[in-house]
Amino acid sequence: MQIKRIINKYIGPIKEVDVKLDKNDKGNPKPILIVGENGSGKTTLISNIVDAFYEMARLIYNNAVEKSEEGYQYYKAITPVEINIGQEYMLSYIEFSKENSEDILCQYIFKSGNLSYDEFSKQTNIHLTNNNSWKKSFKNISATKETLQNEFDNNIFCYFGPDRYEKPQWMGEKYYNNLDEYSHPTVKARFNGELETPIAIKNVTTEILQWLLDVIVDSRTDIVEEKGELKVAHVTIQDLLQLGIARNNVEKVMSEILGKEVYFGLNFRSARGSRFNIFEKQSQRVLLPTLDALSTGQSALFNMFTTIIRYADINNINKSIKLDEIQGIVVIDEIELHLHSKLQREVLPKLIKLFPKVQFIITTHSPLFLLGMDEQLGKEQYVIYQMPTADRISAESFSEFQRAYIYMTNTEKYRNEIKNAINSNSEKTLIVTEGATDWRHLKAALKNLSELENDSYEYQLLDVEFLQYNPKNSKKNDLLKLDMSCTHLVTMCEEFAKVKQVRKIIFIADADDKNTCKQLSQNGSKFKTWGNNVYSAVLPIPKHRKETPEICIEHYYTDKDLQTPIVINGIERRIYMGGEFDNLGLSLDKKLMCIDRNSCGQGKIRIIDGQSDKRVFRIEDESKENLALPKMDFAEAIYNLKEEMKNIDFTEFHLIFDIIKEIQESPME
Repeated sequence: MQIKRIINKYIGPIKEVDVKLDKNDKGNPKPILIVGENGSGKTTLISNIVDAFYEMARLIYNNAVEKSEEGYQYYKAITPVEINIGQEYMLSYIEFSKENSEDILCQYIFKSGNLSYDEFSKQTNIHLTNNNSWKKSFKNISATKETLQNEFDNNIFCYFGPDRYEKPQWMGEKYYNNLDEYSHPTVKARFNGELETPIAIKNVTTEILQWLLDVIVDSRTDIVEEKGELKVAHVTIQDLLQLGIARNNVEKVMSEILGKEVYFGLNFRSARGSRFNIFEKQSQRVLLPTLDALSTGQSALFNMFTTIIRYADINNINKSIKLDEIQGIVVIDEIELHLHSKLQREVLPKLIKLFPKVQFIITTHSPLFLLGMDEQLGKEQYVIYQMPTADRISAESFSEFQRAYIYMTNTEKYRNEIKNAINSNSEKTLIVTEGATDWRHLKAALKNLSELENDSYEYQLLDVEFLQYNPKNSKKNDLLKLDMSCTHLVTMCEEFAKVKQVRKIIFIADADDKNTCKQLSQNGSKFKTWGNNVYSAVLPIPKHRKETPEICIEHYYTDKDLQTPIVINGIERRIYMGGEFDNLGLSLDKKLMCIDRNSCGQGKIRIIDGQSDKRVFRIEDESKENLALPKMDFAEAIYNLKEEMKNIDFTEFHLIFDIIKEIQESPME
């Protein structure tokens, strides 16, 4: 059985969805990936699919749904509050067909509100095989019990919701704590009229283990001696080989997850601890002693895909031997839960590919998973629907997810570069500044203050070094290229404070972002102690900026020094501040214009640094030549002691160096 068509109207955030699910050139169902922002209706869409499973199972199994005095409990209740605002009804219709046929096997309908059967039929061009129960609010399955029984006997129907979890071993009640129960396989009785494969699945490690023990036992044989020769007894070689394939299939799932070829083994019954373990084929050594040794993500993946095999095996033992013959519908909400990026991109698509006849319907937020599906299956072998309208995303739209992946990998690279730069063998205190200009100013100021007669001894004792880097967009290749915003500093403080550092690291931020200032400072203290030798500080306010405290490092200089001109390509340029212009960007002497009006106005001190959207030019100049000096050019001129900068006053920088000195003199943690 496969889903052929889904119609949703006016349910929650969904207005109108009508999709016909595809098959590939081999007649197998294409995996369906449902994407969209939070609140766009992904879970709403699949909730009715799961509800259809329960409604079908309820008709043939007495334990499929919970019962109460009033009758049975709906998996999904019919509540008019879900009706889209401004609409008179909500509707969900799902059509199921045979695997190799377009013939309708079953129709599910979920309706509430003012929609007549004639209107429904006219809108959708669908005719229900059973429309006798059409009411204002109702659910109905149009299929015979015989049809449904046959489909449940030959297909798997399961749902992995976002609440799925696996209890870690430290929570107790695991198989190795109760050896009497799980030291040997048991035979579970089957009861007529009961569903042995629950639709919603979570915390199935115990069931998986029991089934694995059965599979391993079935793949082993008795050896007897006859006339001096060892022979297989009580089973044919052919049966043994067939049953061994089932075991190999489950081992294949585990091998994909672990990235190594493995096989399952049993400890002797006298062994303490787990009866089950995992061996690496190449080394013949125990790789993992129990299933609990898997990470949360690995365990989630193994249990998910092993459950598919186990459910098929319960229906027909031959299905666990031939994975490509397992049929059914598997719904997974937020498939990337608990999964590391490698599991999302590389492993998940490979595992899905093992089950070509299973119809996977999956919601996801993960661009990595989508990229992996593209690489493993090919763009034409799966379908992406964008909620809330279920628009089918084209190959061109897929590039959006690729960009997201590139962004993530660049972020990983960035973090690694930072870690490599910081984790050196040096014991010197490391200063990490918010911007690529800041460390240049601090280094130049420290050199200058160390050479002054009154301060030289005090500041020469500051045995520090600076994280030296250029902006990400720099054309120079002599230093690391990094983006280092104030939010980066907060993240890095949190990250590096998790592990004891062999030297002190001080992160220094500008004082122009109030939110970050709160995160990087500590009330009543000049700096914040994060622990493990990690500290942060916000630039203290110099006396000439007390009226305008939202400063960056350039504001440590006097206005006169900031306005020092530098000739670049024959043009005299300098740093401008917003207070030199009125609210319209016109200079106070009416000769210049600044196009960054947001930075301009009386009392404003924001630096006008000559970027494309922060230019300053003479009004009479038709070419509008930029006169504003970039921050980096200003910093380089000071750092390299250009002639124009030889008389720069660094006096106020002592404020930040006094803080660095205090931190450096504190005991190591």
